[in-house]
Amino acid sequence: MSRENADTKARRYLAEARLRVLRVDEDDGIVSAECKGDGAVYTLGYDGRGWHCDCAAIGRCCHLLALGRVVAVEPRR
Repeated sequence: MSRENADTKARRYLAEARLRVLRVDEDDGIVSAECKGDGAVYTLGYDGRGWHCDCAAIGRCCHLLALGRVVAVEPRR
């Protein structure tokens, strides 16, 4: 049995409606969300300095990849 890669898992989480976007504030450049992972509910988002997730993964986790598929952050002008 092969393991899912992060992108495949992110797509599955979206298909299973596990991601919930809580806040998008264009003025402050903030995105807040939560994602039901396999073992817990993780808090994630973008705070103007970068993307973050409180799961234990290093780098871009499947939770952030799922969020990135539904939210686009553009540089402020």
